[in-house]
Amino acid sequence: MNITFRQVDAFRTVLSTGTVTEAAEMLGISQPAVSRLISDFESAVDFRLFRRVGRVLEPTEEAHLLVAEVRQAVSGMEHIKETVTAIRRFGHARLTLATTPTFSTLTAPGLIGRFAQARPDSMIKMEIGPADDAVEWMVSQSYDFGISNTENRNPAFDSLMIADENAYCVVPDGHPLAARTLVQAEDLADERFISYFSSSRFRFEIDSFFDAQGVSRRLQYETRTTDAICRLVAAGLGVSVVGSSAAYLQTLPGCTALPFNAPLRFRAILIWSNRRPLTAIAQEFLTIARHRAEAQ
Repeated sequence: MNITFRQVDAFRTVLSTGTVTEAAEMLGISQPAVSRLISDFESAVDFRLFRRVGRVLEPTEEAHLLVAEVRQAVSGMEHIKETVTAIRRFGHARLTLATTPTFSTLTAPGLIGRFAQARPDSMIKMEIGPADDAVEWMVSQSYDFGISNTENRNPAFDSLMIADENAYCVVPDGHPLAARTLVQAEDLADERFISYFSSSRFRFEIDSFFDAQGVSRRLQYETRTTDAICRLVAAGLGVSVVGSSAAYLQTLPGCTALPFNAPLRFRAILIWSNRRPLTAIAQEFLTIARHRAEAQ
């Protein structure tokens, strides 16, 4: 079985477009060349991949079974090409940062912005992992830094706390609680509550606090980021407790941020592996992060 990347790429593109004509335009080759690649791929795998229905190519059941592996393979090859291009253009002036969704809208972009001012010609890649443990895994594998909410207990990592914020209650503008100067846990009893996803450490701490207070909420909505929570609050779907700076929360339209009486802290922790030396560019980034932390 002799399968080439061009065959796989043609299969993936025809599958997504539904026609050889559009696939040829996307791939920048002729229609006969696309048809030949599909035919050669079918010969290599020894089963049909498409049926012609009018002017549209309809994938067979076998094609649907194959597509997940194909997309993964193509994604891997594209990543290799991106890496080659980045190395050619930026050399060693490359920085990779992994973060949870919670820090992807404010904390991580803020750090990257400061770093870009100092090193405007550097390439920076920010990847968003679904949870703290995913970020740790990416840093252990190849990423220079990660940002998570979890206190570092892994001896393979060094860490730096770059933010330590109070928890705030957010309610829709005009909500009965919006005029309060301080919100108590019991004020949110039986309110529709918008939560972070259950994989969030901060969500676990919030739920534990309410359980300890004996306060029941209507846990009706979940999402990943503070920004998304506040947008749902602004839409009148419920209230929430979030971690962020008051200055940032005040910029979000449609919701009011109020101090929340709870021993909850929202921390952003920068982590990096101590099993491999930091590059010069990573050392610069760490210095900027330390200055930011000291200025808090």
